[in-house]
Amino acid sequence: MHLLMLSLALAAPVMELVRRDGKAKTMATSVPTRGAAITTRDFVAAILDCDHYPLTASVMGVKALKTCRTLEKRPDGYIVIYQLTGGNALVSSRHYVIAMKVVEESDGKARIDWDLVKHNGAGAQMTGPYAAALNANPDAVYTPYNTGGWVYDRPGGTISYRVQSDPGGTLPGWLVNQDAVMAFPLDLLKTRWGVKPG
Repeated sequence: MHLLMLSLALAAPVMELVRRDGKAKTMATSVPTRGAAITTRDFVAAILDCDHYPLTASVMGVKALKTCRTLEKRPDGYIVIYQLTGGNALVSSRHYVIAMKVVEESDGKARIDWDLVKHNGAGAQMTGPYAAALNANPDAVYTPYNTGGWVYDRPGGTISYRVQSDPGGTLPGWLVNQDAVMAFPLDLLKTRWGVKPG
């Protein structure tokens, strides 16, 4: 068993996470579940199953999330995912590789955090452990910073989402606002459980 774990650990690429910056602006939302029958196990499973996220949310005609897929389930508990946002003639797509991990799970509470996996370069010249996914979309901008998480408080009846992000490149101010940042997570909650704010 120990040899198997060692083999798995050695097979996983070395991964460096971008350090969290406590000074970065946080955008967050908390949505009441209104009695929806969601176990913490179901919640964790749905958030970690990025291959089945809805890709329907958009802001002013720009897809909030165009592609999302699992790159690796690591032996250290991280699930590494690739995400690509939409773009148009004015706004370049953004993409990033993040490592998600369950940091708390009980009958009453679940918490999942993520951090950006460090890569260097630009366009089709990215380097790093998952650079192949990034190099396949050379016109997208790799975000220099992206961290956040989900918390489900079952007794309190809330699901919360928070994110700190630097989209990189040039981006019109109207796209960096609460509505734009929350479009995807709110769409996920609505699509998966019928949970909506307000």
